[in-house]
Amino acid sequence: MRLSQLILANMERILVRWEAFAKSLPPGGRMSQKALRNDAERMLRFVAADMETGQSPAEQTAKAEGHGPLLASGELSAAHDHGMQRVVDGFDVDQMVSEYRVLRSTVTDIWKQSGALDGSGAPGAVDQLIRFNESIDQILAESVMLFNAKLDRDKDLLTAVLGHDLRNPLTAIAMSAEALMRSELRRPELELATRIARSASRMRAMIHDLLDFTRVRLGGRLPMTPEPCDLVELCGHVVDELRQAHPRRQLTVRADGRCVGVWDAGRLSQLLSNLVGNAIQHGSADTPVAVTVRCTAQAGVVSVHNFGPAIPPQRQEAIFDPLSRGEKDRAEYGGSLGLGLYIAREIAEAHSGTISVHSSDEAGTTFNLSLPR
Repeated sequence: MRLSQLILANMERILVRWEAFAKSLPPGGRMSQKALRNDAERMLRFVAADMETGQSPAEQTAKAEGHGPLLASGELSAAHDHGMQRVVDGFDVDQMVSEYRVLRSTVTDIWKQSGALDGSGAPGAVDQLIRFNESIDQILAESVMLFNAKLDRDKDLLTAVLGHDLRNPLTAIAMSAEALMRSELRRPELELATRIARSASRMRAMIHDLLDFTRVRLGGRLPMTPEPCDLVELCGHVVDELRQAHPRRQLTVRADGRCVGVWDAGRLSQLLSNLVGNAIQHGSADTPVAVTVRCTAQAGVVSVHNFGPAIPPQRQEAIFDPLSRGEKDRAEYGGSLGLGLYIAREIAEAHSGTISVHSSDEAGTTFNLSLPR
């Protein structure tokens, strides 16, 4: 009897062993009998059918490297419902993987008891065992992939909902602080109200970045409303706002004339604020942050320059990745989630533009933004 036939003939026996495994878990485990049997027969039949399907040496190598035909084509095998349901049932990845370990050991034990591996059993028994393990590895890889994808999506949805729901109470805090600042307060109370307003403003920016981040992570695009606007004027407004927030820093804007293009003014203001704010945070306090705007027939180009510690070459690409800021930076700049440069890049790309960085101890750090007009 071939191993695939043995699996089908001993289906119930294998499932009973699977259920016994569930009962052996410590109290409080959520791997119930119902959860363990769910899709188990379908997975076993998938394995048996896969073992009887011919495969070339190249296909065998691809499967061994985790690139089986179902994973590569984007189709869903028997592991799909299994991986997704385990997230819903509250499993962790170790518990889910242990199911496949029990399945593998049970089938191997039954195959061994049949005498197939003692030299007198079915022809090609070792080859069949290899094919069995390849099939198990394939659905295990797919199941883990789908498990992690579902878990990541659920976490992103939770983050999006949380960020959205925080906006209303935060708006109430900000409006209350602004009302207090307009009233006749003594200096100590006025300073407290001003501090509350500034903290609310930082939190609003962080929530805005968080919502944009989760929108992109969940497969969406940043909403854009392109219309004719002047890039020089936008830069001037952004720098003026940051001057008020950082009165002790020297911020300069240099441009020749106007630079009009069809862009989303609100999103570009967000992008420029992230770039200039980043330069203020990481640049030397006693040197200026310089913003330069140039205009060509094809594009508007903005450069933001600051002096200070250089960004190491190995980090200059990763700096645009989300949440790439180190623990030291988070401790020093607690008003940021490390999403600003990631969102800046997303906004630039949504305009079919590019953003890059060049940094050295001698020349300082320059972020260059190019936007087709």
